[in-house]
Amino acid sequence: MDKKTKLKYAPFGIIDMFYKQNWLEYQARKGLLLANDNLLTCRFTVDEPRDRRYRILPYKPSKTTQEELDLYASSGWHLIYGFGSVMIFYTDDPDAPEPFTDVQSQHKYYRKSLITNFIWMLILFAESLFSISRSAQGFTISPSALLYSNADQPSSSLAMTFIGIPLALLFWFQYMFTYISILNRNRKKDFYGATGFRLKYYVNVTCITTIMVLVLWSIIDIPRTLDITSSGDFTQALKYKGNEIVRFSEFDPDTWKTVYKKIEYYNDGKGDMITFDINQDKTLMMPRMVSEELEVDRDIKNDEDTVTDLYYRVNLYKAKSSKIATEFMKYNSKNALEESDIKVSNKSIDKFRFDYEGLDYAAYIVDEKKANDTTAKRDQLLFLRKGNKYVSVSYYGPIDLKSKVGMFAAKM
Repeated sequence: MDKKTKLKYAPFGIIDMFYKQNWLEYQARKGLLLANDNLLTCRFTVDEPRDRRYRILPYKPSKTTQEELDLYASSGWHLIYGFGSVMIFYTDDPDAPEPFTDVQSQHKYYRKSLITNFIWMLILFAESLFSISRSAQGFTISPSALLYSNADQPSSSLAMTFIGIPLALLFWFQYMFTYISILNRNRKKDFYGATGFRLKYYVNVTCITTIMVLVLWSIIDIPRTLDITSSGDFTQALKYKGNEIVRFSEFDPDTWKTVYKKIEYYNDGKGDMITFDINQDKTLMMPRMVSEELEVDRDIKNDEDTVTDLYYRVNLYKAKSSKIATEFMKYNSKNALEESDIKVSNKSIDKFRFDYEGLDYAAYIVDEKKANDTTAKRDQLLFLRKGNKYVSVSYYGPIDLKSKVGMFAAKM
């Protein structure tokens, strides 16, 4: 009759191997004997309690010769293949000698593998720092700066920023401390002792579970978008009747008539390539966010590239307070400038400010080389704020965007 098995959560990494050994020995004293080891789980066979010793080797089984395995077996140690590059040996013989009786053999099986993992953890840490830094503002440890710059992000993103990232950093630092401790102990002959496992177990469970929950939350907490369309069916976007933003049909009615016909008779990608999006969303700090984007591209003959003939994007943000709108605007405008082709530095945005009655802030930015050419197509940016409302406009076309400020201001 087959013995019963039991699956248990095992939140131990490669550097927690000595704690995991103690945990496995504790389970054996309760009658749970390790059957196989997987990622973050272990399956046990239910049997009589016994004093079983375990030794975990961070070494690839493929690099271990059969002669070595036979030597361990003759000394009373039996092999269980662990997850990844790990081997787990166990013995029920209290007199069985340790697998390694000298420091040199310990180095072969532990030091090289641990140093390699240590280097990878350093690389991962460096990559994470670059990933969480915003392209326009750079890396910052200021909580308020992070909060305001992420005001348009969903709640899951804020939770990841203020809970997940600090927790991951703490987790990383304790891993580094453990690595250094193990590498230091690796020079000694008494290498296997590690007192307790409970604190390490619960710390790992808390960190891993929290991070997994945040990651899953961020995956399912996607923006609630009315319609996102790149080609084909624009029906829902065209039916949108929002009156809070200056739509392109108001901004440039004549051009819109031509584009609208092309949208209605869009035919399998022939002719101009059109993107037309209307998005609605809300976040914890921005109860109302609306945007419209229109882009018309055309193919370049004998080339796979395309050239933009027209681009228009308007974003309306209604923040919970004027303070949030003001602070968010600082980061959002820098990001918009960074993403545009306008040759203006982020630090010089304020010199493009101008006064407009009824608005708290207004700035118009255009490539200085084309500032006086009001008939040529050019990239232009407009940033307007009134109280808790903030509007940003990106435009590529022949119309002078600054001449349309009145239209945007009237809706604020």
